[in-house]
Amino acid sequence: MIEVEHLTQRYGTFEAVHDLTFSVEAGQVVGFLGPNGAGKSTTLRVIASYLAPSAGRVVVGGHDVLSDPYAVRGTLGYLPERCPLYDELSVAAHLEWIARLQGLARATRRLSSEREIERCGLGEVRDRRVGDLSKGFRQRVGIACALIHEPPILVLDEPTSGLD
Repeated sequence: MIEVEHLTQRYGTFEAVHDLTFSVEAGQVVGFLGPNGAGKSTTLRVIASYLAPSAGRVVVGGHDVLSDPYAVRGTLGYLPERCPLYDELSVAAHLEWIARLQGLARATRRLSSEREIERCGLGEVRDRRVGDLSKGFRQRVGIACALIHEPPILVLDEPTSGLD
């Protein structure tokens, strides 16, 4: 499902990731461990096709991150370390907006939003503005966003940060 071959990622002259190769099969759960600055988040950004690799090849769900980034993004749910959220929207409206961006049909957006509100324990804050939520609830909203389109692959960067 995820194939990383000789991934190298540079920021100018700084090499954040050097010649990384690994694969993840369907059903596997894999975690990255390492010190700050080891390239964990950078690798996840490349896998999620939010950052183009400097060298190497990354294929997610059969789609190359360089040649077909939109297919990659549709195949996976991605929770970045700092999840961008629309602070002015309510939790329910935010999830419905993300469902729309993910291409869910109008008829299923509300159902998908309600499913994730239940699954992520957001019922008590569903009508509150995202910007007024605690860090833990904001993290739950981010997780719900990653799950909203029921992707076969999840890429989660620091998913438990701030959770109770």
